[in-house]
Amino acid sequence: MKRRKRRTVKPQRDRLNPVSSSDQPAATRFRLRFNFYYAFLSVLAIGIVVRLVVFNYVGYFNNDNHVEVIDYIARHWSLPRADQVDQAYQPPLYYLLAAPLLRVGGLVAVQLLSLFLSIATLTLIAALLRQLPWLQEKTRVWCLALAAFHPQFILFSLFISNDTLAIFLGALIFYRVRRVQLSASFPNLAMLAVGLALGLLTKAIFLAFVLPLVFFVGLIGRREALGNAQVITRLAFFLGVVSLLGCYKYVESLILFGSPAISNLDFGEWIKEHQPTWLGAYSLFDFNLFKLVREPVISPSTVHSYPLLIYGSFWYSLIPESTFQGNLISPINRIGSAIYVAALYPTFLMLVGAARTGIAALGFGSSSAHDASMPERTRLDYEGVVLLIFLLNLLLIVAVGWKYDVWSVFQGRLLFPSYVALLLALGTGMEWAESSRFKIILAHLSMGALIALFIFYLAVEVWLANVFPVNPMRRWHVPFKIDMNAR
Repeated sequence: MKRRKRRTVKPQRDRLNPVSSSDQPAATRFRLRFNFYYAFLSVLAIGIVVRLVVFNYVGYFNNDNHVEVIDYIARHWSLPRADQVDQAYQPPLYYLLAAPLLRVGGLVAVQLLSLFLSIATLTLIAALLRQLPWLQEKTRVWCLALAAFHPQFILFSLFISNDTLAIFLGALIFYRVRRVQLSASFPNLAMLAVGLALGLLTKAIFLAFVLPLVFFVGLIGRREALGNAQVITRLAFFLGVVSLLGCYKYVESLILFGSPAISNLDFGEWIKEHQPTWLGAYSLFDFNLFKLVREPVISPSTVHSYPLLIYGSFWYSLIPESTFQGNLISPINRIGSAIYVAALYPTFLMLVGAARTGIAALGFGSSSAHDASMPERTRLDYEGVVLLIFLLNLLLIVAVGWKYDVWSVFQGRLLFPSYVALLLALGTGMEWAESSRFKIILAHLSMGALIALFIFYLAVEVWLANVFPVNPMRRWHVPFKIDMNAR
């Protein structure tokens, strides 16, 4: 009797565990990479267009009078002291670049410098994301989309302000860190040191970059199994370049005022209107998001909470700071309320990503940093130093705000020089979300909703600026006072 051939049954894939890219056919993987790469370039191009449009409608200034320093230099060809002009406590690099432009082309030329830096920053972030092999293609698209359409990130890169140069130099430093990791030659070390020195010559927030980058230079030397003398030589070279090029303003402040850390908080009477903020531990841990949803612009209910101030001013214009007026008009400012809600899960993913990176870098994960493979160790080295820079940046903001007890110090835009750290934390958080279909779908939906709200918000603001034009020369944008005694 002829035996029947056993029928082979094709194994079914568990629908809860999607097929990995390595299990997919080569043609499918290529098509996916091509589609995501096309989406990546499209996001970059649209992000540039958005900046060009916003540039044409937003005013020149935020709430800080940077143009006064620029005008002083353009008139006298000398640098003002910290006690002469409101923003003269700031390091001078941006103002030295802007002063000749003011003489030649006026305020338009100075703001064009901001536009150039804004587009350069987005392009640099895109180039860096393409150079990190551990990022998935679709994750790169989401990370770039956040940088491309985040309204606060766009606005503070377009004002006449040293923030524009600081944001660009922050991205440049993270790019140069990656170049040093790929090749720790003296030219690459010199470029990283020059980038950090230029940052210190632009904004004091770059003080948070110094120790992590010194640690990184030493770590790279150890990874290359260099001797102690060689590592010390590299560190001395790095610190020498940074000190010689970047420490001018801090030395001047030390000589003139007895402290290298002088700011307008030490001279201005205006800070009394922003005090007191501190209510004890409550101010550190109050994250009642319903307060922001109810009142999307700064109010007595949110002014005493460090987390709400930073969260709100990072994702939306919690503090009125531009000629865009939507945050002062109800119900248009409910767009801000929706942004706060939509940003909650992406923020959670950033926290998860930062925690996973920190734990892995410290060797407390399932596989310690010492036992990790070379690609894993490379990733941990890079993301670890990036995360450390961000944490010190945040700590510096909190420390200054706590010291002076002034609510207006707690602004998310002061985190923008270390913005890349948040993008990478988001990428790591989205990797974590891949472990569950529900989590990754929620991640995609929340990110999609957030980007859509960003675009809608900017479109409404541009429409308002077109229909109800506002004087672009206006410098102070808060039309009300906060009752600091209210709770």
